Amino acid sequence: MPCQLSNHSDVDLSSLEPHVQGMYDFFDQKIGFKKPPTMHFDSDPNNQSNVLGKTAYYDPSSLEIHVFTDGRHPKDMLRSIAHELIHHQQNLEDRLNVGGYMGQGYYLQNEAMKELEQEAMLEGNALMREYEDTTKSEEMNKMSLKEWKNNELNKLLLEKFGILKEGKKPDFLDLDKDGDKEESMEDASKDKEMNEEVEEEAEEEELNEEAKEKKETATDKMYRKALERGIKKGEEEAAEKKKKEAAEKKKGMNESSNDLADKRMAAQQEIKRLHGMQDQMSPEDYQKQVNSQSKIIRMIRQQEDDELDGPDGDFSKPAVKDWDKVRSPLQEALNKILNAKSITLKSSGKKIK
Repeated sequence: MPCQLSNHSDVDLSSLEPHVQGMYDFFDQKIGFKKPPTMHFDSDPNNQSNVLGKTAYYDPSSLEIHVFTDGRHPKDMLRSIAHELIHHQQNLEDRLNVGGYMGQGYYLQNEAMKELEQEAMLEGNALMREYEDTTKSEEMNKMSLKEWKNNELNKLLLEKFGILKEGKKPDFLDLDKDGDKEESMEDASKDKEMNEEVEEEAEEEELNEEAKEKKETATDKMYRKALERGIKKGEEEAAEKKKKEAAEKKKGMNESSNDLADKRMAAQQEIKRLHGMQDQMSPEDYQKQVNSQSKIIRMIRQQEDDELDGPDGDFSKPAVKDWDKVRSPLQEALNKILNAKSITLKSSGKKIK
């Protein structure tokens, strides 16, 4: 519903009135007034001479907006109207009747009215700015349409008077940037859209290729790291296996060595036993059995020597070469001891049979 305008001043408002009505309609769409106000444009020379005089005011009882016109820019009057339209909505919502002091300087003494004034200043200016930018945008669009109509009319006139030869086309805007100004703007627009789509597809394909390359690089890196981990793990497992085998081999050799030592001691004990029973045995039988045990001892020593010579590893000992040269004197001394009927100990001079 349009609002009523009443001009009581000598100022020509013919250029302002369309904007007053247009801004009211814009506010009405945004806010939704239940009732329209009546707008009065007043002239007050005394108020004009006062630097801090009024620019406009709202009467809640009569739903009237009064705007002073003396010496003012039209846009400044629109700003005052925007402010008072917010007060009009506050009044329709029954929010202006807050009580308290309403005299000169109420803004500093009445907190409730101060908040309402701040709301009017904020929302009024914001909505007016929206109306201003919206109106300017619509006018620009209308101007473009007007220019197009003028160009079409000019083309028809030129063709009618023969200035524009038949078949020759006027210069159009080169929308698709192909240098053909005789191409219609509709066709050029289609070409432009097609070119943009092709460029977008090419860019998208290029981005996909880059993403694919990055993905492949990441995959290769992942496989390489996995291979390195596998190789490292294999090497560790092989080293552990070798270490375990060496330990088991050492253990087996230790067990074998202990077993040989036990057998050698048993043979030596048997020789001692035979020596103690020498008087009860024939010399031939005694010597035969002693030689048999001595042979066993030699065989055991040979196995022990082989184990010292043969195995690899840090537990092996250097082999003793020419054991016969070392063993022969010892064996000869042992045989003398075993064949002797008694032995005299040097330490005590005691004879042992």
